[in-house]
Amino acid sequence: MTLQIARTVLLSKGKSTRGVQFLAITQKHCSFWTDRPFSSTSRMTQNSKKKAVLFDLGGVLFEPPQNALRKYGEQLGLPGSFLEKAMIRGRPDNAFCRMERGESTARQFAEEFNKDCQDLSKEEGQELPKEFNASSMFDTFMNIKMVPQMLNAVTVLKQNGIKTAAVTNNYIDDREKNSVGAGVMTALSSFYFDHFVESCRFGKRKPDPSIFNEALRKLDVQAQETVFLDDLGPNVKAAREMGISTILVKDPSAALKELQEVTGIDVFQEAKPISVHPDRVPHSYATTRSGVKFHYVDVGSGPPVIFCHGFPESWYEWKSQIPAVAAAGFRVIAMDMKGYGESSNPPEIEEYTTERMCKDMAEFLDVLCIPQATFIGHDWGGMFVWNFATHYADRVSAVGGICTPFFPAQNIMNPVEKMKKDPGLYDYQLYFNQVGVAEAELEANIEKFIKAFIRRPLEAKEIGFTVAGVRAKGGILAGIADDIKLSTLLTEDDLKYYVKQFKTCGLRSMLNWYRVTEANWKFNHRAIGRKLYMPALMVTCAWDRVLPPSASKAMDPFVVNLTRAQIEDSGHWAALEQPKKLNNILIDWLSKVHKDSSRPIFPSSL
Repeated sequence: MTLQIARTVLLSKGKSTRGVQFLAITQKHCSFWTDRPFSSTSRMTQNSKKKAVLFDLGGVLFEPPQNALRKYGEQLGLPGSFLEKAMIRGRPDNAFCRMERGESTARQFAEEFNKDCQDLSKEEGQELPKEFNASSMFDTFMNIKMVPQMLNAVTVLKQNGIKTAAVTNNYIDDREKNSVGAGVMTALSSFYFDHFVESCRFGKRKPDPSIFNEALRKLDVQAQETVFLDDLGPNVKAAREMGISTILVKDPSAALKELQEVTGIDVFQEAKPISVHPDRVPHSYATTRSGVKFHYVDVGSGPPVIFCHGFPESWYEWKSQIPAVAAAGFRVIAMDMKGYGESSNPPEIEEYTTERMCKDMAEFLDVLCIPQATFIGHDWGGMFVWNFATHYADRVSAVGGICTPFFPAQNIMNPVEKMKKDPGLYDYQLYFNQVGVAEAELEANIEKFIKAFIRRPLEAKEIGFTVAGVRAKGGILAGIADDIKLSTLLTEDDLKYYVKQFKTCGLRSMLNWYRVTEANWKFNHRAIGRKLYMPALMVTCAWDRVLPPSASKAMDPFVVNLTRAQIEDSGHWAALEQPKKLNNILIDWLSKVHKDSSRPIFPSSL
C-alpha cells in the first residue's frame, strides 16, 4: 500500500475565512498500493543522540485511510481495487501526483480524475455509477481517526526537548465544500509540531530526498540526529538512504516500541497536556456597540466554544484546554471577562450585573458575527454562562459549568441576607462587598494574593488559607506569611503573567462581580421556573469545598438535557489541577453535542 489519505475535516460548514485551507490528505508514493512496502524494519543508527522525529500523517498519526477509500468504492458497486488503479495510471505525472506537488488543486484533480475513472471503466467493462464524482470521494474520509498513542508520543517527545515535524504529501483544497480542517491543522502545527513540511507548498513529494532535506533544514538537525516514521516502504527507504533512522509503521504499538528504543525516551508515558504561552497565541480585541472592549484569545475553527473564567483568573486559566479543544475541531475563544486583564474594567458596580453582562456578551457575539456558541464557564464564569443560557437561550447552542452549578431562580430569600445569617464558607463574599477594604488588602501584595488563592486543597491547608471567618480575622490574607511558596499549580512565569494582568485591570473591577448578588437575584425573578433545553454539562470536583458536588443537586429538574461528570481528585481549580481529565470530559461532550457538524474525530486524551 502506498497511498494513505490522512485527512481532517472542515471544522465549520462553508468556506474558510482564513484563506487557502491547510491540507489534511496525505498521499504517499504514486505507485499507490500496487507497490509492495519495503519489507524489512529499519536498521537504526543508534550511535548518535536523536534530536528530532519526523512523522507521516496517514497510516502513522492517523489510522490508515485506504480502507475508507475501498469501502467507498464498494458502496458504489465498484471492485475494491478500481479507484487504486485509476490513481496510478500515468504516474508520476498524472493528476494525482501533480496535485500533491501543488501543480494543480483539488478541484482540477477532480475534473481529471473523473475522466480517468471513465476511461478505466470502459477498458475493464466496469460501469461507473452515475453518483460517483471525485469531489465526493474526498468526503468519504471524514471519519478517519487519529491514533491517540501516536499523538501522545509527539507530545512526550516535545516535552523531553525533541523537535518534531510532520512531513506529508498533500494538496490544496479549493473545493466549495472543503474536506480540510484548517483549524485542526493550525492547532497541530502550532502546538504539537515545530514544523509542517507539505508537498503542495514545497513542490516535491515523498520519497523525493529534497522534502526530507527541507524538514532537516527547518529543524536545524542532521540526518543522523533524526528519526522518521512512515507506513510506506519507498518513503522509509529514501529517508534511510540519507542516513535518517527510520521506522516502518504497520502496528502503532510496535512502532512506538522502536521509537522508544532509538530515542531513549519512554513514549508510552502519559504526556502532560500541551499548554499555550501568552506570547505565542493570537490575541484579539472587539468593542461592542455599547463601548465595552473585550480581549480574547482565538484559536482554531469550527463550532465556536467560548471559555469564561472565574475569580481571580483570566483567559489564561484555559491554557491547557485551548490546544486540545482546538485540535479536536473547535474554534476556541478564551475570554478576559469584563473587569479582567485587557478587557474593559469600569469601576461602577452596576456594570457587572447579570443583566448588563449578558447584554455585553450578546453584543460581543454580534461583533464576531457568531449567532450561537457553546459556553463553558468556571467559578463566576460558570455562574455567568448559566445565566446567559437562561436569558439568551437563542445565542447558546450548548452550555457547561465547571464546579459552578445552575442555581434555579427563586424569590424566597434575598441571598445576601441569607449569607449574613449563616455566612460559613461564604464569609469572604461579605468581606468582598466592603468597597475599598478588600481592594486595599489585596492590591498591597498582588503576588501574595495570587499565591494564596490558586492552590490545591492540601496546599491551602498548609498555609492556613480559608474563606471562612474572613471579616473576624481582619482580611482574607490575615495570618498568612508573605513568603509562602508558590503552588504546584503555577510556574513562576504563570505568576508573573497573572500579576501583570491584575495590575492592568486593578482589583476593584474584579471584586465588583461579588457586589451585584442582590441585583442579580432581583433580575432573575423574571426567570423563575424557566428551564434550559440546550445540551448542558455539569462537571463537579470532589474536593471543592465552596462549590461541592452536592451544590448541584437542585439543577436537575431545570436542566433538561444534562450530562454529568465528576473529577474525584480535584479541588476548585480543575483546569489547572487535572487538565487532562477535564480535557477528556470536555472533548467527549463537545464531540457528541456537535456530532452533526463537519469536524474530525480526534482523541479526547489530548
